[in-house]
Amino acid sequence: MYMILHLYSDKYLDDMILALSEAGIEDPIVLSGETLGQKMLYDIPLFASFKDSPDIRQGFGSVIMGVAEKEDVDFALAELTESGLDLLKMGMVKVFLIPIGEIIG
Repeated sequence: MYMILHLYSDKYLDDMILALSEAGIEDPIVLSGETLGQKMLYDIPLFASFKDSPDIRQGFGSVIMGVAEKEDVDFALAELTESGLDLLKMGMVKVFLIPIGEIIG
């Protein structure tokens, strides 16, 4: 499976990376970026009055991508939940698992 993990707050990036590593997912790519809310707030003045919106306050997020098995992703999320950080329940993460037909290289 190919994992695309959207982490909506960089506050939890270290925790997520450690959990993925513990699950055996050790070579993903981590990309950082702005949320759409942040982009709207700073690049389109019309939206400046929305500063108090929770979506805009989240700020920066990360996309973590790589080859991973569903069981390993489930393990990583369970480890975070057991440590008191339930990112799924908090709405701070979405994980997309896409079947891989072939890997070349």
